Amino acid sequence: MIGGVSYWISCVSHYQQPPAGQNPYGQQAPYGQQPPYGYGQPQSPYYPPPMPPMGAGGPPPQALAGQGARLGARILDGIFVVVLMIVPLLISGAIRATADGAAPLASLVMLVGMIAVFLLYEPLMLSKSGSTFGKRICGIRVARLSDGQNLSYGGALWRMLSSYLMGFVPLLGLLNILWCLWDSPYRQCLHDKAASSVVVLRNA
Repeated sequence: MIGGVSYWISCVSHYQQPPAGQNPYGQQAPYGQQPPYGYGQPQSPYYPPPMPPMGAGGPPPQALAGQGARLGARILDGIFVVVLMIVPLLISGAIRATADGAAPLASLVMLVGMIAVFLLYEPLMLSKSGSTFGKRICGIRVARLSDGQNLSYGGALWRMLSSYLMGFVPLLGLLNILWCLWDSPYRQCLHDKAASSVVVLRNA
């Protein structure tokens, strides 16, 4: 009799409740990452999942980047771009000073260097890591609205070009920058809408 009671006590001890406040199914996957399948994934074989609301594929509100962080990142990126633009200017000046008749080569080096900075800094970095230097410092990144992954190079290039093109239209450039102040639910600027992108926290 005593042996049987000890057996049942030992069996029950294997099924302890998790500590208070701990999710027994693990943490929810961040925006842009799919949760792993397998043991611990809650399943409901008897009831179909509810229909998701419109825009359910986008990030949750707590994952969206604040307007202050976005403005700070834009200012820092402007500084970084100016610094990078100085490099081909210095090289061009050095070429002009080394030899007579080197003005065409110096101009070509300057032009190619500036185009490279323009085409590679923001589009390439966004497609590779989702963040430029300024965005990384401010803890934000640019992601596809549909699934949270990084934009393609073409998508990142179009996002940047659409912002510049809007700047040539009177008032539209200012409206583009301010649009995220009242946009709902994803705080997008107009160039984000053009590229189907959203700005979120880096750890989201």
